[in-house]
Amino acid sequence: MKKIIISILFIGVLFSSCEKWIDPSMNVDPNNPKEVAMAQLVAPIEANLAYTVGGELARWNCVWMQQIAGIQSQSAENDIYIFGESDADNVWSYNLYAPGMISTKILMEKAVAENSPHYAGIAKILMAYQLAVTTDQWGDVPYSDALKGASNEFKPKYDTQEKIYTTIFTLLNEAITDLGAANSTFSPDAEDLIFAGDLDMWNRTAYALKARYSLHLAKKKGATAYTDALTALTNTYTSNDDDFKFVFSSAYNNSNPIFQSEQERSGYYTASATYINMLTAKNDPRMAVYFDGTVGTKPGEPNPNAAVIGPAYASDVSPVYLMSYVEVKFIEAEASFATNDKLRAANAYNEGLKASLQREGVYGDGSWFNTQKETDATITLEKIMNQKYLSSFLQIETWTDWRRTGFPALVKATGAVTSEIPRRLLYPADERLYNGENMPTGLTLTNRVWWDSAN
Repeated sequence: MKKIIISILFIGVLFSSCEKWIDPSMNVDPNNPKEVAMAQLVAPIEANLAYTVGGELARWNCVWMQQIAGIQSQSAENDIYIFGESDADNVWSYNLYAPGMISTKILMEKAVAENSPHYAGIAKILMAYQLAVTTDQWGDVPYSDALKGASNEFKPKYDTQEKIYTTIFTLLNEAITDLGAANSTFSPDAEDLIFAGDLDMWNRTAYALKARYSLHLAKKKGATAYTDALTALTNTYTSNDDDFKFVFSSAYNNSNPIFQSEQERSGYYTASATYINMLTAKNDPRMAVYFDGTVGTKPGEPNPNAAVIGPAYASDVSPVYLMSYVEVKFIEAEASFATNDKLRAANAYNEGLKASLQREGVYGDGSWFNTQKETDATITLEKIMNQKYLSSFLQIETWTDWRRTGFPALVKATGAVTSEIPRRLLYPADERLYNGENMPTGLTLTNRVWWDSAN
């Protein structure tokens, strides 16, 4: 009996003192940290953003904009505007909101807590970009009531697109202030895979994005949108070397999204005949960069013998352009033309075309470029937007430009299931199922988002 009592006492002492002799860190999984440093958040956010806008969104938007064509299975359905709620689930739930915006929110909060405005500036630019992509694709979206986890039972209310745009400009203005802070406990460096911590380049990017998003509001704000864009442009990129782009790596999981798509679904996409014909009409040397041939697929008429995307844009290490000097010059051209400064418009147009040719490595001795230059007497809005379209291969901004201006003039696909080319994405099935009481209803692919209407 004495031995039993001693054993019981020993066990009691053992358990009562376990906190003293058992290392409490033994249950911490080093591969699943609860806290992540700011430096470890930047690169994944940047990579996810580039993968999102250079992947599914580019394939949908640029098929509808007839730069490329879908000819098999789901891609062929998208080519004639068959697009369902469930098609949008992945990019909404597993790219843009998580990990994208939720990781960016964490970075913003950490930057404030650690008195590091330089990190905050980068985070706010990335948040503004992701938010703009989301609202431009869908219209009203959750933000002010989102990214809170269980505190709002995962059912955030939607902000109007008008409110979202106010938020975007607020974020960019705050980012400019943060980047200019004299003191920052921590500042980004090599972990920033886009600009390697160059705060001046991030500052220029904030202004470039202000110019882009100002143009988006032209139907709502009229001349003010153009003057706002021109004001922002005074502080932005000065050459192709400044481009806001993400360069992927050769490791498959870190490779370009178009490359991955082609590896997994070979033969799904070809050149569009619309794009090919526009390039061919002017003997445009960029044709050989964009595609591996000169035959395209007419929208809605699959042609398995058409050219496929060239290695400059579909290799494992091909970059995704998020904002560029080329785009900046065409923004200047459009805004100048709209404010009746046709000489500046022509000069900006010519510089945008030249920069595009140089970026693609086909400028040569400039002889072809010299045959394409415009003057203040010949420049038109259609020429500006068509050339911007030809200079923005696989960039989702082309869909926004078309919705804003009607250029290029596109013909609906053969066999199209909608009355016109889509003007917005459908909200995801997951939103209808789990946040249906807040999600806008009754919308189709051809309904216009707020900035797409003059009313």
